[in-house]
Amino acid sequence: MVDAARGTGTKRAAEFLIDREGVWHHRGSPIKRESMVRLFAGMLCQNESGYFLRTPDQMVRVEVQDAPFLVTDCEFIRVDDQPELWMTTNLGERYPVGEEYPLVLRTDVTRNETRVYLLIRNGLTALVHRNVFYRLVDVAQTDPHSGKQGIRSRSGFYPLH
Repeated sequence: MVDAARGTGTKRAAEFLIDREGVWHHRGSPIKRESMVRLFAGMLCQNESGYFLRTPDQMVRVEVQDAPFLVTDCEFIRVDDQPELWMTTNLGERYPVGEEYPLVLRTDVTRNETRVYLLIRNGLTALVHRNVFYRLVDVAQTDPHSGKQGIRSRSGFYPLH
C-alpha cells in the first residue's frame, strides 16, 4: 500500500484516473455523474509526488494523463476599455486570464508539440482544448516587443506558441 502523502511503500495502480480528454475514471470505469466529478475535483490537490484526492482522513492517488481539467470555452469582454479573456473549464468553472490565472506554454516531448494551459486554483492546470486554441489563434495579436503571436487579457500578454 502507498502512503500517498509520503510516496513510500509498495506502489499500486491509482484508484482514480483523469484521461487526456478530462474524463474521470474510478477503478477503470468512467464516472458519469457530474456531481460526483465536481465533488472529487474540489478535493483534488497536487504535490511533488503527484495528484491526490485529499479528505480529512486520507489522500488517494489520482493518475492524470495530461491536465486534470480542460478549458472548453472562452469569452472576451471589455473592462475599463481593456480586453479581458474569461475561460470556462469542463466543470463550468470560470477564470479571468491574468496575473492570478495566466496562460502558460508546455512542451510535450513525447508528442513533439507545445500546448497551452491555464493555471487555475491551487496550482492545478487546465489544458486549453484544441477548438478553443484555434479560436484564440483567430484573434491573436503580435506583441511589438517579442514579435510573438498571443492574447492580451487585463494588463498581460500571453504567447500562443
